[in-house]
Amino acid sequence: MIIVLLLSLLQQSLPPNRILNPTNPNPTPGDVRMNQFDDPKGANWRVFAVNSFPDRALVITQVEEVRQQNPPSTWGVYVGNADLMPVASLTLAAAVVDVNGRVKATQNLAAIKNLKPQQVVRKEIPIRITIVAPTDRVVFYIREVKSEGGDWKSVDTEIAELIRQAAAKFPVP
Repeated sequence: MIIVLLLSLLQQSLPPNRILNPTNPNPTPGDVRMNQFDDPKGANWRVFAVNSFPDRALVITQVEEVRQQNPPSTWGVYVGNADLMPVASLTLAAAVVDVNGRVKATQNLAAIKNLKPQQVVRKEIPIRITIVAPTDRVVFYIREVKSEGGDWKSVDTEIAELIRQAAAKFPVP
């Protein structure tokens, strides 16, 4: 009888066995599924974006490869203004990155003028500065911002490091 009592008390002192429920509609912040929101929609090894603008008021929300009947593909990017103030001018850039994460070439997109608060704009660009090899990737980032809050321009060395880190997250298959 004493042995049975000791064994039952021993089992009660163990921590509960937690089971991760993949259908839980309320994941905790430490849940692996919460990492899916760090990258823009459509990001994969072929096309992705890096957060070069430190303010996070301007956010690249989606990237895509627009395949055409006749190659080469064009590349699309969606950028949104999450700030309460309009942005006078915004310049995005597309960088072609090789397998090792090194930037081969950079091409600026046409400037976006008067981006209103909570507005999302889509831009599409054909890459004409270099030949995009089958293992190359296209990376979008914010190059320059002019607004009432002040002007900002990206630094190429910092962008290259951000791209190298992001390329490591999306290895070429």
